Amino acid sequence: MTRQTIVTRRQPKRILQFHVQCRPHFLLVAIKGDASFDQAEAISAQLLRIPLEAYSLVVLDLAELTFLSSLALGALIDYRRGLCRRGIEVRLANVQAQVWLALESTGLGKLFEVIDLEERPR
Repeated sequence: MTRQTIVTRRQPKRILQFHVQCRPHFLLVAIKGDASFDQAEAISAQLLRIPLEAYSLVVLDLAELTFLSSLALGALIDYRRGLCRRGIEVRLANVQAQVWLALESTGLGKLFEVIDLEERPR
C-alpha cells in the first residue's frame, strides 16, 4: 500500500524593521523587509506606537520594502485613514516597483501621494 505524504516546509519568520526619523518638516518612517499577510498586525501595532509629536506630515519610506500583501496594504490604508482624521497627511517615498504594482493593481495607489525626499514638502 502506498500513502501520499504532503511535505510542508515552515517559512522562516520574516521580520519587518521600522526606523523613525524626525525631520524638520515631517516624520519619516522607513519600513524594511517583507510585508507578507502574517505581518499585517505587526505593521499596525508598530505604526500606532510611533509618537507623532506636532507633525502634520508622515512619510513612509518604502525603499527597502520588498513585498506588500493585501492584508499589509490594508494596515497601511487603515493607518493613513486614522491619521487623516486627525489632520495628518501620509505620503509614500521611494516605492519599489513590485510594491507600487500591488498598490496600483488594487486601485489604492491613488490614496497615497508620492513625495521625493530630496525636495522639501509643501
